[in-house]
Amino acid sequence: MDIGVQVVGDYDHVVNIARITEESNAVALALADHYLYGSKPEDYRNPAYDSLFQAAALARDTKDLELVMLVSPITFRHPAVYAKGAITIDEISGGRFTLGLGAGWHGDEHLYHGIGYPDRKVRFAQLADAFAYVHKYLDNPQGGHEGEFYRFTGFDSHPKARREGRRLLIGGSGASKTPTLAGMHADEYNLYHHDPKGITQRIEVMRRSAEEAGRDPDTILISTCMPMLGGDSDTELLEAAAGLARRTNADPAELLTRYREADGIQVGSWNQHREWLERMENAGIERTYFQLAAGVDWHLERALAELS
Repeated sequence: MDIGVQVVGDYDHVVNIARITEESNAVALALADHYLYGSKPEDYRNPAYDSLFQAAALARDTKDLELVMLVSPITFRHPAVYAKGAITIDEISGGRFTLGLGAGWHGDEHLYHGIGYPDRKVRFAQLADAFAYVHKYLDNPQGGHEGEFYRFTGFDSHPKARREGRRLLIGGSGASKTPTLAGMHADEYNLYHHDPKGITQRIEVMRRSAEEAGRDPDTILISTCMPMLGGDSDTELLEAAAGLARRTNADPAELLTRYREADGIQVGSWNQHREWLERMENAGIERTYFQLAAGVDWHLERALAELS
């Protein structure tokens, strides 16, 4: 299985994590695109940056890593901005950028910044329209696009987008809409779901959608994210939690307890993490992005040494 790393933070931290990742066996560095980090007001003191600009900087400050936006909410920017931004960052990086789009889930980051946040049904309709727009702009801009929310006039646009390799990613946990869109438009399907039976069902939906769209489903990379904290003793786990806690002045023991009780966060020994990755691979996952681990450089180095 391929290993990637997802990182957030100020650029000095991001580029340091990129260096560690590039020196390991990992193949990709991903950025989360949020204007607020965390899920409740006490978390919002964590500095949040515009990840699309950070990706452009990483395009010059890295050499071999795939750079992945995992993922940008369609509510943040018009699809023309995403299409032009993706082409630009991809050119700067020498063909290493994958744009990921999603429907968005963080109501507060929209509320606080005055960004429109329609209901989930409308956001998914916008996402489907935006994905079709961007896909058409990259593949056949002369054909134009006329959708419910977005449109562009067909013209011979320049520069031309790279045609080969991974360029578009869709991420989400839904059982129908997200895998269907992935099959229609994406080069990578990030499946934020960790039940093997559910993974299999979603991959089947994606594959049927790809075949109906005349695409080869075997060319679509299946990935997931793994929020994780690793250590072979309580002391090691607490040290890792302490490193994360320093970024927010949290209590390390309380933070570790919170992670242990949270759904979806994997806290345990390196062997337990290896077993988890094996279960994901057996279910059809081809790449896993480590989350949380990149909050502390020495912890990420250990995770990559143990698991990649």
